[in-house]
Amino acid sequence: MGILAEQLKNQREAQVPQGIVAITTSDTVPLAKPIRAFMVTAPGNVSVLMADGSTGTFPGCVAGTQYMGKILRINTTGTTATGIKGFI
Repeated sequence: MGILAEQLKNQREAQVPQGIVAITTSDTVPLAKPIRAFMVTAPGNVSVLMADGSTGTFPGCVAGTQYMGKILRINTTGTTATGIKGFI
């Protein structure tokens, strides 16, 4: 395998989640590790703090759908979805 092909393979693998964690929401405490995506088991809104420091809400999250981003915290305030799982 050539160098470029190896680099592309490694880049694709780096983008694929390597684990899953249960999320406890908080308005002050960051996640132990940033997550790459999240999924909910019961629909609703999910309020997040992103890696660049911006905050926002993913409105109307649907159960079983992955929502991507480098997320540092899932806020309690503004989050109505439950059963949130994070992908690292």
